[in-house]
Amino acid sequence: SDENSISGYLYKRTRDNRWQKRWFETNGVYLTYYKSRKAEKLLAALSLPQVGDIRLISAASDPEHLDGLFSLELNNRVYVLRAKSNEEAALWVNMLGKLREDGIHATTNPTTAGLTIHGSPESSPSKGGAQQTGKSEWIKSGKSCFGCC
Repeated sequence: SDENSISGYLYKRTRDNRWQKRWFETNGVYLTYYKSRKAEKLLAALSLPQVGDIRLISAASDPEHLDGLFSLELNNRVYVLRAKSNEEAALWVNMLGKLREDGIHATTNPTTAGLTIHGSPESSPSKGGAQQTGKSEWIKSGKSCFGCC
């Protein structure tokens, strides 16, 4: 798989301190999440270059003393996420931090950077390099059909 991407199930702490299991995956400079791996409906796309602090949370500093916690800040909201282990949380933090730095330093247009179509370049349905706008830009990895099945 792509060394500049990461995906998997994480638990997201809700505003009322419950945990929701969600499928997270990076898509260029975005961290996207879905209700499940098979779900087509994008719940949110967080632009990593706009994210503030991305850091591990020690079990000692968490009210529930849980392992595998990390957080990221966006628009004055702190997202607390939980991986299976501290090691896995560290992988997420490192990758998200790297993608954020890459996005900040990218010279490409930030609105189209990182919206990649998975698969070979020949299969990319670009018409003279024009970027489509809207939801059709989000193509979930491993899915090549466009809602036709």
